[in-house]
Amino acid sequence: MEKYDLIVIGAGNGGLMTACRASQLGLKVLVVERHNLPGGAASSFVRGRFEFDASLHEIPDFGQGEHRGELGRLFDELGIKVEMVPIKDAFRYVVEKDGQRSLDVVFPHGRDKVMKLIEEICPEDVEAMENSFSAYGDMERGLAYFGACRGQIDPEVLRKEHPNFMRIMSLSAGELFRALGMSEKCQRILSAYWPYQGTDIETVDASRYLMMVYGYFVNGAYVPKMRSHSLSTAIADRAAQLGCRFLYDKEVTRILTSQGRVCGVELDDGRVIETRAIASNAFPEVVYARLLDDRSLVPPFELKKANARKYGFRAFSVYLGLDAPPEEIGISDYTVFISTTDDSRLICEQSRTRFGREYALDVCCLNMAVPDCSPEGTTEIILTISYTDDAWADVSEEDYVRIKREIADQLIDNLEKTMGYHIREHIEEIEIASPVTFARYMYSPQGSIYGYASLKWDGMSSRMLASGMEQTIPGLFFVGGHGSSLSGYFPTYTGGNKAAFQIMGYVRGGGKR
Repeated sequence: MEKYDLIVIGAGNGGLMTACRASQLGLKVLVVERHNLPGGAASSFVRGRFEFDASLHEIPDFGQGEHRGELGRLFDELGIKVEMVPIKDAFRYVVEKDGQRSLDVVFPHGRDKVMKLIEEICPEDVEAMENSFSAYGDMERGLAYFGACRGQIDPEVLRKEHPNFMRIMSLSAGELFRALGMSEKCQRILSAYWPYQGTDIETVDASRYLMMVYGYFVNGAYVPKMRSHSLSTAIADRAAQLGCRFLYDKEVTRILTSQGRVCGVELDDGRVIETRAIASNAFPEVVYARLLDDRSLVPPFELKKANARKYGFRAFSVYLGLDAPPEEIGISDYTVFISTTDDSRLICEQSRTRFGREYALDVCCLNMAVPDCSPEGTTEIILTISYTDDAWADVSEEDYVRIKREIADQLIDNLEKTMGYHIREHIEEIEIASPVTFARYMYSPQGSIYGYASLKWDGMSSRMLASGMEQTIPGLFFVGGHGSSLSGYFPTYTGGNKAAFQIMGYVRGGGKR
């Protein structure tokens, strides 16, 4: 019978990074993926002449040269080779309702450029912005301590050496901005990134939001030249070079246990494979309810935690291939956030249903970073809105196609009216993905592509503190957007890397966490 030190369920971002690092550490690793290719959300698809990225808009913390960021250094350390392209500006933020534009600002990358912009548009917030950059540094140092101590955290060290880190951990992003003395205008501008977390700035924990926003501001944003699928294949190829084995078009149907701990998996073809540890890219509730052979092993606290958590961002995306170049369409920015209000809490609340009066639309044009991403004389753009609840639960099979087309039509209409883009007359290809699409493809509850929502009580900091301390079934680990580092490409990669070290400790330690 085949036997491995580690079996990774799912070749999503977290699972791939866990497999790569664990293989480098000398573990015998098998990845089982039910699709015929790796990546999960980090993949692309072709329609006609166009290749669209399924989910990725940009990644922070790659950097180049002396500005190489944490993620870039991690890829270097693991020997993962992929061509990344820098994005010129952070974002353009437009707030307009009923033809009245109340905000239109382009935020740059780079601390000096950000501070120069703040001096121009919010001069009273210069000191607050300087303090926010200092807070970002406090978070970086605190997180570096977490990584260095490998779970052996000394509360006294945190108290004496990282007091601001501890203070920030208890706040929401909005509370932090106010504590720093930011004006309401500046707070609202910085809330533009809220769709990347799927919850408003009064709810999202400050640590996660701060690291995301200032990660972009300080180290810039990048996109893979050959779509996010090139990231997935690069990590998978490197893992294979390090000895990892991949099984595609195979599905884990049961997780097997013996004497209260993980001992193997059963595949959809009936094969049983032994293992000492499992890293699951599937959600905990999927594992506990559908895969685990003995549900009585799940600690009661784990079930309570899974039931208490709220799913994150459910995406609705419209992929457009246009038969004209960006300048003819009217596009000049890579990322534009378009909203009818700068109140993220109001938008977030109304995004619980399909019928919110206020909306936030994320528009991404890859051609502005990679001009030859589509055939010469063409443009590809992605329009995305987020739902913060199961807004598609009431849609019948008979009404599904009609409803998703109506919403796509509304998004295009809103974009043309607000930005003056010439879209409809140039549509050559269109593909629409609803939360149902993502649920079917990614096997994620309600189509959540962001794992669990980042909340004050259940955000990045609290999960990191609890990581390794809250006992689940021995030998079972979770990676991906629902893991301790939360969602997004950067935290999923770094979280998967961290999990590999924990798994090595478990395996080499004879099954002790």
